[in-house]
Amino acid sequence: MADTSTNQTIVSLSKQLLRPDHEIIAFRKKQPLSVLDLKKQVLLLSQQLSKSPEKYWALTMQDSFNFVVGLFALFYSGKHPKLISAYHQEIKDDYDALLTDNQDIHQYDTHKRLININQLFNANSVEIADFINKDFSYSTLTLFTSGSTGLPKPIEKTVNQFEIEIQQLESNWGKLSADLIVASVSHQHMYGLTFKIMLSLMMKIPFVCEPIIYQEQLYQYNDKKFLYITSPAIIKTLDVKLPTINCDKVISAGGSLKYEEALSCKQNFNVLPDEIYGSTETGIIATRKQLHPNMPWQLFSEMELQQNGDQKTCLISPLLTRPELLNDKITIVDAQHFHLNGRSDKIIKISENRVSLTYIENKINQLPEVEEAIVIPLIQNNRTILGAIVKLSTSHSELSKEHNSYNLTQYFRLFLKDELSLIELPKKWRFVENLPKNMQGKTTYMELKSLFETNEKVMNKVFANELSVDKDTHHVNIELVIPTDLFWFKGHFPSQPLLPGVVQLNWVIYYTQKYFNANLSLSSIDVIKFQCPILPQDRLKLNLKWNEKEQRIDFSYSFIKPDNTLKIASSGKLTLCQ
Repeated sequence: MADTSTNQTIVSLSKQLLRPDHEIIAFRKKQPLSVLDLKKQVLLLSQQLSKSPEKYWALTMQDSFNFVVGLFALFYSGKHPKLISAYHQEIKDDYDALLTDNQDIHQYDTHKRLININQLFNANSVEIADFINKDFSYSTLTLFTSGSTGLPKPIEKTVNQFEIEIQQLESNWGKLSADLIVASVSHQHMYGLTFKIMLSLMMKIPFVCEPIIYQEQLYQYNDKKFLYITSPAIIKTLDVKLPTINCDKVISAGGSLKYEEALSCKQNFNVLPDEIYGSTETGIIATRKQLHPNMPWQLFSEMELQQNGDQKTCLISPLLTRPELLNDKITIVDAQHFHLNGRSDKIIKISENRVSLTYIENKINQLPEVEEAIVIPLIQNNRTILGAIVKLSTSHSELSKEHNSYNLTQYFRLFLKDELSLIELPKKWRFVENLPKNMQGKTTYMELKSLFETNEKVMNKVFANELSVDKDTHHVNIELVIPTDLFWFKGHFPSQPLLPGVVQLNWVIYYTQKYFNANLSLSSIDVIKFQCPILPQDRLKLNLKWNEKEQRIDFSYSFIKPDNTLKIASSGKLTLCQ
């Protein structure tokens, strides 16, 4: 592996606290956080951790600066960080203790030691100068794959691997000229960890602590030369009608973009996206910028692809200790370029029979009623069965209104009984308006599996808490508090719960029906603007203005600030119909 000490343009991770005190690491709500702030917090937390015998710590932070503090403190204290969501009870045995900034995390596991970084107290004084001259006592962490057909798989990574990875990026892109990094993706996963955290620290570019999900939020950084770390899920929903945002570089990973989607990104940000191909297991593999349709991927330097007789592809990479078999179908163009042709088959065993989930998904997706279907294994009475999650096509969305879940299931099973064997035919079905996706834009097994939990368990909290209502004939103001255990936060997103836009719209329709006695459904979304994400425990005012003649509802969600002034979170106009 490469020696990072020979590269003078980047700062290794273990030397971050030796940077000048005044240098800015991050911005939290536009307030700068310096190297000195990082030193003090890491020292304070390390003193607390040194009193705890536990080796394996789940590191689950909402704030990205807190995440860096936690990661460094664990390394200095000789602990092993595990970037794992405490919301996933199925993998709680993978760690001994929790390090978090979320005050509500204790409700998920009350039997493990927990340190909340926001509740630290001053310990015995230790000279910062003595402390920061030490190297990390431990330099390995564990990430978890998103998991497509089962529980997230643990993957160990060393600090040295991350440093080599940043060297690879610098070798390909040169020294980046951006002066700020903004991200929609989570720092808890490989992509966000590499590009929002490691790239930022080692290339000395400050990052924004909060996730920036909505396009409108980016306008506040228009005076900066910023780099935007995002996903295909965000790029695919960009609104080309909004004013152009000048972005220094857009980086996208988690899936391939179509050429038209890359052009849409350029229209919105003035740059084509730099797409990244890689995985939690491998780290970065290749990149491309779609200058024309059918643009091939280009390997990062020192990487090599090899194919055997059955066209399976192995990666040889300086980030890996041995060759890694890739799970994608690949067509090699030359030594440095290739095309991706989709995922290889997802194979599982049911009653000793090999079953292809990909084959079953393809059969369901061929039906005109289906826009997208995903099939996952489930355990029922100690045996494996299959569950199907189906998003209906727009032209057949009325099926979910005309049939209850049982009848809709029978409807699809009838279509498929001659196409699939009994063992291949899904036993359980769920029909959804949208497939649940995490902050990386990926649909994961954990979130899909939760759709099959009993309604009593998962639907216990679907509305905000109403504190007060002020109503007249055509207006209503409702004061709301968003509970931390709201159902819609489940999987959206594990590291930073955000209230989905579709839920905000559903609440508007619900309260319109409730307070204006309007037994109507959504006809069209005329105007909508999401300006700021809504988080757990936010206090809001929902303002509704009802035009009965036009059957139109104007709405706005506003944060109620401590001084009782309002700040718009989202607003829009909806037309309803019978």
